[in-house]
Formats: sequence, structure tokens, C-alpha cells
Amino acid sequence: MRLAVAGALHRSKVAGNRRIIATMSPSSRKNASGNFTLIAHRGFSSDAPENTYDAIDLAIENGFNNIETDVQLTSDGVPVLIHDDMLDRTTTGSGPVAEASLAYLNSLDAGIWFDAPADGVGRHGPASYGDAFVPTLEEFLQRYEGNVNLHLELKSKEPELAAKVASLLAEYGWKQPKSPADAGVSISSFVPEQLERGRTAMPHLDHGYLLQSVTAETCQVAVKIGCSGIYPNAQTVTSEDVDMAKEHGLWVRTWGVKSEDDLLRAHTSGAAGTTVDWPLRAQKILAV
Repeated sequence: MRLAVAGALHRSKVAGNRRIIATMSPSSRKNASGNFTLIAHRGFSSDAPENTYDAIDLAIENGFNNIETDVQLTSDGVPVLIHDDMLDRTTTGSGPVAEASLAYLNSLDAGIWFDAPADGVGRHGPASYGDAFVPTLEEFLQRYEGNVNLHLELKSKEPELAAKVASLLAEYGWKQPKSPADAGVSISSFVPEQLERGRTAMPHLDHGYLLQSVTAETCQVAVKIGCSGIYPNAQTVTSEDVDMAKEHGLWVRTWGVKSEDDLLRAHTSGAAGTTVDWPLRAQKILAV
């Protein structure tokens, strides 16, 4: 049964002010250049608070429908989109996500901490996103169905996380995308055990092994799990790494882009794409 989670009162109040995301045709999506795809990391997180609707909407509005986000479980077993295992950095709460109930998360602000850049494409100035909140995965799947190619990282280590994610993806009909420009979902994790659980629960979806660098051993681990891809840090990736991965039947995309040099390194390595906090700037650098 589908549940439209209402959340706390502040969540209901701001819902009416949320921007409506219009369906985009593939021709309007500007996130891919040849075989290199720019993936908005936690949404357009340089210009809006990460992993919130504001950051995701901003990415889509600027033509980037490939979105990376992180999923963890609350203390009452609800998958929510947040990166850190602690609430302190990106919300007005404190303590571990795993020890917080959904009701507690619903009472928190997830944007007031963010000091929006004056030259950004989103809102400007301090406290510009004071109405942001931590979305549940279910809310995300309802809101962006048919509009997003979701790169979903299984962030926390609970054994039941993958099964809960799989159940929601199946309920809302999210499937493997046919191409980077199409809507759909793929799975990634730094945790091999989560990838194994993901492959068991979602064998029809691509899985990618997140790690610092590619080696013959890590390629073998990825293949044994059944991954389609291996995802090294952009600051370490080389064309030799990409060739090695291909020899193992794996494709490469990167993460950890902090500078223009990192972006260019990822691009020239032969990787298929990268996550990046500032996709519009990256697009201009690569002349996409």
C-alpha cells in the first residue's frame, strides 16, 4: 500500500510552496556529453542544501536529471535521504541518524545551516533555505517518478536496508534506465556486504562498488559480488584503471571531484562519468 508520508507540521506548511517538476523530454536533458555523464552529487549541492528537494529541484531545473543521493534507516526503519551518520552537520538535530525516529527527523530543519553563494543559481544569502527538510526515500520516489536517473548509495550498514529500498523501488516502479538520459535507478555502496544484499534484493539493477582506487583485487571483489561498475575517487583514477576495469567487464564512474583538475582527470581517464557538487560549472569546463 502506498503511503504519502505527511511528516511534521512544518513539513506540511512548506509542501505547498514546493516547485512542481515538469516532465522533461530526453532532448532537454543536458547532463551527458558523449559517454561522460555529470551526476549532481546530493543534488546541486554547491548552491542548495545537500540531499533536499531544493538541491534536487535545482539540478533538474538546470538540465541535470542524473542525481546521486544517500539512503539510511531511521530508528523506526524508514529509509531517509541523508549523507552523514550524524544529524549535526546538515540539520538542526543531533545524534546518530540510526537512533533518530522519523518523527524526530520531521521536526528538524535541513537547510538553515546552508550559506548559499552570492553568485549561485539558487537562492542567495544566509538562511535562504530555512524550510528544507530530510526527505524519505518514499517521498522522493513519488515526487520524481519518471524525471530522474537516480544513483542511490546504500550508505548505512543495517542488514535490512537493501530489502527496504528494494521494496519501495518495486512499489513505485523504478527500474534500470536504458541510458544515462533516461529515468531509472542504480545502486552503489562502499560496503561490500550491502552490495551483496542489494544484488540479492535487486538483481535486475546495476550495482557499483565505491572505493578509493581500482586494483586487480578490488575488480575481482566487484565481479564476485555481481557489480556492473566500479567507482574510484576522481583524484586517483587513471586510464590504466579504466582499462583494468574493462578487462574485468566493469565500467567506471568517479566521485570526490573537488577541483577543476579532478574533473578533467576523471574526464580524460575514460570514465563514463562522475558525481560533482557543481554540475553547471562542470558542464562549462567540459564544454558540454
